[in-house]
Amino acid sequence: MTGRTVKNVDARAIDDEAPPRGTAIVRPLRHVRAVRERYLRRFADASQVAVSRSARAWAWALGESVSAPVTDRRTGTPPSRSEIEAEIEIADERRLRGDRENRADAAATVLRWLIGDDDRVPVRGQAPGELVGGFGDVVRRQEQIGHILAAAVEGQRRAEAEGRNVDVGEDDRRFVRGRMRPTLTAWRQRWCGFSAGTRKVRSPA
Repeated sequence: MTGRTVKNVDARAIDDEAPPRGTAIVRPLRHVRAVRERYLRRFADASQVAVSRSARAWAWALGESVSAPVTDRRTGTPPSRSEIEAEIEIADERRLRGDRENRADAAATVLRWLIGDDDRVPVRGQAPGELVGGFGDVVRRQEQIGHILAAAVEGQRRAEAEGRNVDVGEDDRRFVRGRMRPTLTAWRQRWCGFSAGTRKVRSPA
């Protein structure tokens, strides 16, 4: 974060656990700082940052720049959620029509994460979840996952007690296999030391 950012988000009352004040960003400030710092490591020097649409997406969403990263139009500082969504939509349109010269996929990925439309952390490398309080590729804190699992178990228990059908269809099974299995595998690896070819159990870290 820069001094200009701090000024734009009201440095008088900075709360690392809250989103940057005055912005459309929904992520905690400390997560934004950590992910942005990791993200910018991909650039070798400042000149690359200046011309990168994705690097500009961070600055724009935080109110450090008036120039939108996809269209280059001038906007309010910081931009509103509708202005950010408009940039994402234009980036998607360019991608769908195969516009190689003006692609802005990376900028759209950053913006989606910042406004909460996509929970996947927009950085390369191992264990991106650790930047946002998670672990491995999992972007949720252990307590959050524990609460979700407990709520699911309780919901099933209540449904069975009320005589409701708790069987799932094949579409639901496919969803779990395709979307939830990576999270559950990471959870198992974290707490049980589970990995392919081994069943050794270790104590939680």
